[in-house]
Amino acid sequence: MKVTGFQTTALRVPVRESFVGSVKFECFNPVVVELSTDEGLRAHGVAMVFNNFHVGLLKSCIDAVAEAVVGGELARWAQLWERLRGTGMRIGSDGLGVYAMAAVDMALWNLRAKALEMPLAKLLGGCRDEVPVYASNYLWRDRSIDELQTEAAALVSQGYRAMKMRMGLKPRNEDIKRLAAVREAVGPDVDIMVDSLWVWTVYDSIVMGREMEKLGVYWLEDPIPTHDVAGLAEIAHALDMPLVAGENVSSKRGFRELFERRATDVAMIDVQAVGGVTEWMKVAAMAEAYNLPAVSHLFDEFSVHLVAAIPNGT
Repeated sequence: MKVTGFQTTALRVPVRESFVGSVKFECFNPVVVELSTDEGLRAHGVAMVFNNFHVGLLKSCIDAVAEAVVGGELARWAQLWERLRGTGMRIGSDGLGVYAMAAVDMALWNLRAKALEMPLAKLLGGCRDEVPVYASNYLWRDRSIDELQTEAAALVSQGYRAMKMRMGLKPRNEDIKRLAAVREAVGPDVDIMVDSLWVWTVYDSIVMGREMEKLGVYWLEDPIPTHDVAGLAEIAHALDMPLVAGENVSSKRGFRELFERRATDVAMIDVQAVGGVTEWMKVAAMAEAYNLPAVSHLFDEFSVHLVAAIPNGT
């Protein structure tokens, strides 16, 4: 079966309620690419920016990268990956070039699963049929303490046993007060993850991390910029709870340094940032070699299959 063509569509999806993470989010902008084959199969992949930021450029990059797989044989996944990588890296070794590779690679794996009439999770390894989940798009930095408690309690009533909150823009004492309020709202048996979105120093991260441990925080995510591998390693060694990093790392080579330096306790792999399903699976296998669990980041419609496929997925 050969790839015969593609179509890309840029979209704007407004959010119901804006929220503040590292910036204020007003909308998401997916670019969907649909590949077609000589046997009539069609399947999609997707990449994304937000707040209308460079969505036109992303579409142009996906158009350029998708052209590289037209005429290729679907079964030759390593050959098609090399074609994608060769084209995408000329655009950029991270950022939009890699995002474009990811969208097309997702579509290729989607096609393969359709061709074999099986879920992608099974095609990639089929380690399990169910995966644990946590509520991620809640408990943002701009919420008041009352709003945090109401939102957290509502998530528990929906059945969530784990949830993530963002910290890092307020004074340390206030941030801990907010975390304590969420813990009060959910009780002792619900896992709370904390993501500080790269705004702390190493010192802040260790001080805050020790306070979080007293409140039973499940993990601390992205306290400092990911390129500071030495700093991440220092934090990881100082804290008992897991440190999580990796969502913006763009290749297995970037993850190798994190693993070698023991700078993360959990590999958080973003299927877009890393370049697609092919590279995601390679990073997950490398994490397994270092006896580390792997978790996904965003793109749940694909990521749930990836986590289900591997033995170290969580």
